[in-house]
Amino acid sequence: MIYPKLHRVRDLRDNAGVADIAQTTADALTACGLSARISPGARIAITAGSRGITDIAAVLRAVAEYIRARGGDPFVIPAMGSHGGGTAQGQVTMLRELGITEASIAAPIRAQMDVVEIGTANGVSVVCDALAAQADGIVIVARVKPHTDFSGTIESGILKMSAIGLGKAAGAKLYHAAFAREGYERVIRAVSAVALQRLPVLAGVAIVEDNRGRTHTVEACAAADVVAMEERLLQLARSLMSTLPFPELDLLIVDEMGKNISGTGMDTNVTGRATDGRSQKVPTPVVKRLFVRGLTEASHGNATGIGLADFCTKRLADSIDWQATYLNALTAAQPAAARLPIVCRDDRYAIENALVAAGIEDAETARIARIHNTLHMEAIYASRAALNELSNREHYDVSGQYDALAFDAHDNLAHLSTLS
Repeated sequence: MIYPKLHRVRDLRDNAGVADIAQTTADALTACGLSARISPGARIAITAGSRGITDIAAVLRAVAEYIRARGGDPFVIPAMGSHGGGTAQGQVTMLRELGITEASIAAPIRAQMDVVEIGTANGVSVVCDALAAQADGIVIVARVKPHTDFSGTIESGILKMSAIGLGKAAGAKLYHAAFAREGYERVIRAVSAVALQRLPVLAGVAIVEDNRGRTHTVEACAAADVVAMEERLLQLARSLMSTLPFPELDLLIVDEMGKNISGTGMDTNVTGRATDGRSQKVPTPVVKRLFVRGLTEASHGNATGIGLADFCTKRLADSIDWQATYLNALTAAQPAAARLPIVCRDDRYAIENALVAAGIEDAETARIARIHNTLHMEAIYASRAALNELSNREHYDVSGQYDALAFDAHDNLAHLSTLS
C-alpha cells in the first residue's frame, strides 16, 4: 500500500487557564468556609487519585498548606480503588509517578488498604479507607470530567471519589458489581450520599481542565453543596474537552494508552467506543478500526481498556501485566476491557491489516487519524479524506503535510514529536 501524508490539525480554542494554582485553591477554600471547620490539631485526610491531572501536586500542596496554616494536621491518602495492583505500595508508586510525593505536597502520605463499613446504600455496604474514616476531617480533591463508562448528570468527580476512591479495592469491587445491576449514576449517587453524610467531609475541591490539559477552574464547596457544584462543573468540563472532529474514521492510530491517561486506557469519549469495544459510548466518531501502539510506563503493565482496540503491537502485548490488568477489569466488572486484540509484529503490519479489515483497498482514500494519546490532543494528524469531513472547522487550524505514516527500517512509525 502507498500511504498518504497526514495534515496536522490544531485545536484553536485557547481558554484562559489558572495562573496561580496555590492562590486560586486557597481562595476557593476560603470562599467555601473551610477555615471555620478546621479545629486546632485536627487530623485531616486529603484524597489523591490515580489520574494524570496536570496540576494535581500543586493543588494538593495548596490544600495541605491551607489546613496547616489554620492549625490542622494534614495528610494525604491514595484514593484510587483497586489501582496500583490493589496494594498500598503500588498506590504510593502511582502517586510518585504523578509527581505526588511527601516533598512535592508538603504533607505525609498514609497508604493502606483496610476499610471500615459506614452504612448501606440500596442494600450495598458502603466502606471507606480506615485512616480517612478515623480522621477528624476529610477534604476530597478530584477532577470533574465526563466518565468513560457512562453518561449522566454526574460522572467522574468528587462523588465518584467519595465512593470508589475512598472505598479502596474492597469498595470498588462492591460498587462495580452494583453498577452492573443498577447502573452507574444511581449507585454512585446513593453511595456518595452515605459517604458525605456519615464521614467528616469538610470540603470538596473540584478541578476542571481545558482542551489543552491545563487547569481551567478550581472550585471548592462544603459537603452539602457537592452535588450541585459537580453537576454544574460537569457541563463546563464537557464543553471544554478535546474530541476527534470527525464523524467517521476508517482507522484511528493511538500511540499510547494507559491508566494515567484514562480509566479505560483510552478515553471512550474520544474514541467513541464503549468499554465493550463494540458499541458506541458517544455518537461520534464511529471508528471502524482502532490500532494502539504502546502502553505508558506509569501504567505498570495495567492495560485495562486494551479490549477497545482491534490491533496492537507485540511490544505493547509483551509489556502487559495480566494480573494487574485482570484485577482492574474484574473489579470493574468489565472483562471485555482486558480482551487482547490482534497482536502485530510491527506498525506496518498492523496498519496494513487494519485498513484491509476496514474495507479499504487504496490507503490514499482512507479516513485516517493519528494521536499521541486521548488525554493530550493539542495536535491531531489526519488524512485528506478525513479532513473532507472535518466538523467545527472554525475551531481548528489545518497545516502542512507530514510523514506520520512513514516507517523506519524496522517497519515502525516515528514518534510524533519528531515530525516537522
